[in-house]
Amino acid sequence: MKIKLLILLLSGIFATLSARSQTSETDSIFVILDSTFVNIIDELENSPQGKIKINQSEDINEALSLHSIENFKTQKITGYRICIFRDNQQNSRTMALQTKHNFQSAYPDIPVYLEYKNPYFYVYAGDFRTKEQAEKFKREINAIYPKSWLSNEIKINFPSL
Repeated sequence: MKIKLLILLLSGIFATLSARSQTSETDSIFVILDSTFVNIIDELENSPQGKIKINQSEDINEALSLHSIENFKTQKITGYRICIFRDNQQNSRTMALQTKHNFQSAYPDIPVYLEYKNPYFYVYAGDFRTKEQAEKFKREINAIYPKSWLSNEIKINFPSL
């Protein structure tokens, strides 16, 4: 009976917190609620529904805080991009810039990124949250960019919803 009551109590607390965190912009112990930077651990320990005591080393708290603050600063999430150009020839920079310009003209709503990773120039397209979204768009551009490929999970900018 005590276990059922504890499970019911915890599920109520987490349901309340998860409903409030729907407006969060980060996936860490810190969230933004009503334009306020909030520590989830503090929220749990000081919940009006009941007190929860979290026993952990202060080093863990500091590491979580540093990690969360850094994630909050970068404003990036894990996602996918499509590489539409990669080359290391003598005129690769010019070709990469031309590819970027052509893509931006054809798809003005899709962000395009030019990168240089020695010795290659790359042009990436999109900020896709899921692999399915990226694959769908890749199929759409396959006729124009037949050698394009999906880059594995990388940090992307927050795409517009």
